[in-house]
Amino acid sequence: MQRGNDKISTYQVGVLVYLTILGVGILTLPASMAKEVENDGWILSIIAGIICIGIVYIMCEVGEKFPQNGLVGTLKLLFGNILGIILAIPVFLYFLLFAALETRIFGETAKIFLLNRTPLEMIMIPLIILSVILARLGIEPIVRFFEAVTPVIAFVLVILFLIGLVSSDFSNLKPIFSHDVLSFAKGIKSALFAYAGFEALLIIFPFIKEPNKAFKASFVAILLLIIAYVITIIECYATFGSKLTQRFMYPTMSMIKASDVPGAFIERVEGILEALWVLFVYTSIVSLLYSLSVVGKDILGHTEAKHILIIFLPFIYLTSLIGESIIDMMKYGDLLTNTLGIYTIFILPIVMFIVSRFKKVGGGK
Repeated sequence: MQRGNDKISTYQVGVLVYLTILGVGILTLPASMAKEVENDGWILSIIAGIICIGIVYIMCEVGEKFPQNGLVGTLKLLFGNILGIILAIPVFLYFLLFAALETRIFGETAKIFLLNRTPLEMIMIPLIILSVILARLGIEPIVRFFEAVTPVIAFVLVILFLIGLVSSDFSNLKPIFSHDVLSFAKGIKSALFAYAGFEALLIIFPFIKEPNKAFKASFVAILLLIIAYVITIIECYATFGSKLTQRFMYPTMSMIKASDVPGAFIERVEGILEALWVLFVYTSIVSLLYSLSVVGKDILGHTEAKHILIIFLPFIYLTSLIGESIIDMMKYGDLLTNTLGIYTIFILPIVMFIVSRFKKVGGGK
């Protein structure tokens, strides 16, 4: 059982899911979608979002059946103690590597746009330390911080979407529905991992006040993300066209730079997006580190999740230094998603769901 002051509300679940997903990907998403299906990238993003909602439903069904057990505890119930721990280890590695990857991408991107004379290590170390500080405080302080910044994020996103309309020429979106089913099938993997982060649901069920409402909150969060992603992709395509969008590493940033707002009192409008993006990355990494600490605690049988972060902090930092450039990190990111990502986000929840239907354990509902 979790302490009462560790419980989070349905609204807080939605906020946590939303801000965990909304990380580094929003800057590169239009380019990756354009490379897959050109002008139909926004359609591919919608399809991927719907599939992710289906996976979230499966996760919530399992979580509702075992609301007090957590991921590792549920795996032990379904598969036995030894096999359960073995199945949980890849999830732990996924959270560790994903956090390290986001940290490195943040460092490289911040060096390009914000701190081009600052050593990479001096950009990443403060981010890791600040993320660990919040993650160690526990789930309730984390979601309270997320709640506090949500109105600011929502307001600034709306402003940025309106700014993006200034340079948009929607004739650039033609033609649409120009790709066959096979093209969409080939590109779906890239689109799906733009929503990576909702797998934190596997971890937080013991901390949710009303587990039966977790799917509703997560559904709304992902629906809002689908809308945000679609608007971002459409505005990038309307500004540059899908062909030119493919050539940008960060098309969202380039779109805001290209938007000449008449009478604007801010000279560098893209600075707003840069500041907001730092917040996106921070909330995402905090959630990943917290998930890492909970899974690590349960695997090792430790009593305090916060100690796990201190133990593995050097590993996160050293892992983030692998590779010579951001291109190398993108390749490592593809390798991560193709292996541990597919396992954690898709294979494991589906297997848990199927086994839980046949095993007479649980009964959390």
